[in-house]
Amino acid sequence: MNNKENLKTIVLWWLGTFIALILIIFNTIFYELLKSSFYTRVQNSLSIVSHQVKEEFIPINSQRIVTIPQQLEFPISPVMIAVLGAKKMKIIAKTVVFLDIKMYPYLKSDENFFIVKSKKYGKIAIYISRIISPIKGYIVVATPMQKVDIKLEDIFIKMIILNPILLLLLLLGANVILDRILNPIKEITKTANDICIGKLDKTLPVPTQNDEIQELVKAFNSMVIRLKSGIEMMERFNSDVSHELKTPLTVLKGELEIALRKDRDIEYYKNTIKTALNEVNYLIDMVEEMLIFTKLDSEANKNENIKVDEMVLNLLSKFSKKAKLKNINIEIKKLDMCELHTNPILLQTTFVNIIDNAIKYTPENKNIYIFLINKDKEIEFIVEDEGIGISKEDIKNITDRFYRSELSRNREIKGFGLGLSIVKKCLEILNGDIFIESELNKGTKIKIVIKK
Repeated sequence: MNNKENLKTIVLWWLGTFIALILIIFNTIFYELLKSSFYTRVQNSLSIVSHQVKEEFIPINSQRIVTIPQQLEFPISPVMIAVLGAKKMKIIAKTVVFLDIKMYPYLKSDENFFIVKSKKYGKIAIYISRIISPIKGYIVVATPMQKVDIKLEDIFIKMIILNPILLLLLLLGANVILDRILNPIKEITKTANDICIGKLDKTLPVPTQNDEIQELVKAFNSMVIRLKSGIEMMERFNSDVSHELKTPLTVLKGELEIALRKDRDIEYYKNTIKTALNEVNYLIDMVEEMLIFTKLDSEANKNENIKVDEMVLNLLSKFSKKAKLKNINIEIKKLDMCELHTNPILLQTTFVNIIDNAIKYTPENKNIYIFLINKDKEIEFIVEDEGIGISKEDIKNITDRFYRSELSRNREIKGFGLGLSIVKKCLEILNGDIFIESELNKGTKIKIVIKK
């Protein structure tokens, strides 16, 4: 037994319930309005009869049969008429057939139209008008409501029969519409089920109609493209990590195997341990940089007011020793005073990686230029170096994790291709952007823009 709920069935169920409720409310209101309209038309018809009787009535000593007008708002029959005196409430004139109820309570009422029950006729409508000439009294006009009620009952029965048919037709129409709406979703489900790591080229055709389904299809296709890009990046990551790990591990293994083949002097063992320690430190540095990514998101909301110019000066002071080892001159071209309400750790991480990369990839006896520019709505931090540069092909991928240009893939320049990817992640949180301009063997200009 399949217990899975079907979206189409759920929607049709709720839609059917809603439509049924609306039909019940609508028909109830419609029936009451129609009933009120019929009763009003009966009242108007009785009023016309009463008015004509008032105009034509001539008092006589015997009972008199009065005529009924032909043009009435509602076809009422039979019409019962009586003229009563005001003093003793006696009937002065009436039709052959009249009511078998006491009229006194109604004659004294402020109202002039009543629906009452009679033993002989059932429900009847009574209209009472007062006259003062040629006598003082009342004209009472009445009619049974049987025909009116029969018409209302007939309409009610037709509504009872037609409403389920109308509900069914609406649900059939809704079923067709739902099929058109849900078909793209079924295609998305089918495509999603077909997608696997080795099969990421399949996307959905984008509907021409500009609606939510088109947005869903576009979002799905975009997700597939991002997933494909992520898989490619992961494959490149695996390749790069394997390469980066393989070299130090191979060196470690080789050094230790040679040291164990035969007895060596103490100086040889010291050199072997020193080499092994260097490789272990290399691996530790790589792991620490990889772990930085796990800490970035947790820093997102830890903001405070930062004097950015002071931070830059402190960082340059810390990097001065590393620059002197390569005889690199770091020159501050512009340093505006500026304050920023942001996360100090993420901002410092961004600046550290940019300055460190500039020193790392700049040959000896070259220059690095620093700019800190304070603008109305943003600050710019610019680092220009005279380093090895980046090719145009590499620039588009240089901020990906573990991506390193061909010129930087050597053990003399220590790095794992994580620096700029960390910068990119920090800037996403800081609401900033990175712009890179570079030319091979001439240098690189990196501009960081952070909105205030």
